Amino acid sequence: MDARTEISLRFTPQEQAGLTALAAGLRAVVESDLTEEDAVVAAMEFALTRLIDDFEVPDPTARDQVQQARDELRAHWIRGNASLM
Repeated sequence: MDARTEISLRFTPQEQAGLTALAAGLRAVVESDLTEEDAVVAAMEFALTRLIDDFEVPDPTARDQVQQARDELRAHWIRGNASLM
């Protein structure tokens, strides 16, 4: 079963242009038809990984939350090659 939650986001024109460019770049790298939604998820996975690998999150509860969210995201990855890793 594919459970999803719909979230509405508002972007400035500059943020929208960045998201469109990110999706275009990912499509070129992975040679697959990825959407802006895929790009957002890839960016989120990358940000969580950066928090784990490159930064010391001082609060142990927050650190555990970041690790668990990243692991869950990867364990249930439904967006194929849309990864920035």
